[in-house]
Amino acid sequence: MRLFQRIFATFCMVIICAIFVASLSFWVVQKRLAENQFKQLRNMEISLLGSSLNALQVGGEKAVRDLLQRWETHPAARSVMVVTSSDYKDLLQRKVSHEEIENAYQYAMKNPNNNLAVIHYDPFGEEYLFFIRHFDRSQIERMPSPLLIPGLPLAPFWHELIILSSTLAIGLLLAYILASNISQPIRILEHGMNRLAAGELDTRVSPQLDDRKDELANLGIQFDKMAAQLQKLVEKERHLLHHVSHEMRSPLARMQAIMGLLEAQPQNHDKYIARLESELTRMDILVGELLTLSRLETANMPMEKEPIPIVEFMQQIVEDSQSVASQMQHTVVLEVKNLDKKARFDGNENYLYRAFDNVIRNAMNYSPQGSTIKVLLYEDRKNLHIEVIDNGNGIKEEQIPHIFTAFYRADSSNGKNGTGLGLAITKHVTEQHCGKIIAENVKPNGLKMHFIFPKCHKVKNKNKGGNHSHHFDDKADCAEN
Repeated sequence: MRLFQRIFATFCMVIICAIFVASLSFWVVQKRLAENQFKQLRNMEISLLGSSLNALQVGGEKAVRDLLQRWETHPAARSVMVVTSSDYKDLLQRKVSHEEIENAYQYAMKNPNNNLAVIHYDPFGEEYLFFIRHFDRSQIERMPSPLLIPGLPLAPFWHELIILSSTLAIGLLLAYILASNISQPIRILEHGMNRLAAGELDTRVSPQLDDRKDELANLGIQFDKMAAQLQKLVEKERHLLHHVSHEMRSPLARMQAIMGLLEAQPQNHDKYIARLESELTRMDILVGELLTLSRLETANMPMEKEPIPIVEFMQQIVEDSQSVASQMQHTVVLEVKNLDKKARFDGNENYLYRAFDNVIRNAMNYSPQGSTIKVLLYEDRKNLHIEVIDNGNGIKEEQIPHIFTAFYRADSSNGKNGTGLGLAITKHVTEQHCGKIIAENVKPNGLKMHFIFPKCHKVKNKNKGGNHSHHFDDKADCAEN
């Protein structure tokens, strides 16, 4: 059975049971009310019957007739009958059957002490029969019916059928509307999942659930987030595959050409072997960076980290860069401001080294000869800051948001060698340390790469020399910062 059918059947059963319970309750209440009403009416009829007898004894037939006429509008008085033996008719000429009179007469004869039917004689010996109509009934008569509706006449029965049928129809309609309201968004989600499974990654369902403000609408929003993330991942994989194939094709084509030249010009063997080794090295670097980027993007386990003396660490990176910088007649300098030299930062030394080295090498590659590459290290109350500033031409403002995308090459690259993966790896390493990297042009010329790492907490410990050291801990959840 489908979900809609189950929900609809459940609500139908609830509605039918509710109608049955309510009707049964109404029946019990109505029966109690009818019994009380009947007792009150019967007591009033007996009282009026006794008053009529007294009127006959005091004032005769005329007094009885006058009394009954005065009470004619009272419901109880309509049931008090006074019949004379001379014509067997009611004093007020009300219609009463001969059979009913006979039954009352026989009842009065057999039960002389009852108060429902009485035979009385006036001073002249005239016989009168006083009785209450339907004296033999113990409750108000109504048509047989399993259900009672308060406020309706006791008959006819079709009044109840109309109301109960209308109630049932309205209840079933409401059950259908409610079941549809619950199952419709589920069908929308099902259709969306089928489309997503079929490869339509742009499928979104929340616009179809805009009119809802409940958990199912929230489920639709979460579905859209999942679909958007899948679309982003698939597009990233497609983008990566496209660029990898393109980047691989070029060195492979060059190696094929070199192999052809080796066969055609064996006398230049050493020259072509050197070029072949260069292309193989380029491919090895590209594959290595691709593997690094893939590990950073798909790793589910947190990166292993250990306390790093951040000042010594940056000094080592700067010293290692001096050999390459000297070849380009550059100078790399480290400047530390407002930071204890004993400060430590929890991070992965290998990945952080690669991230900073990528940025410093880029700064050297895109700066004119004789430039000074500045590495600035400082902290504020919440964050640790590392800035790498070069003297190059900078990057067009509209290209800055894209330079951290894999294989993206800005116009300022001017065909320089590189895989286009360095900054993408740097960005991922920074994010794995709960930080962020910002690129911005500086005046009059140059580009600044600004690393910002949060300090989750700072602990001061006294060492033997009485100095204090700061411990920058980023093992806490990045969302907390």
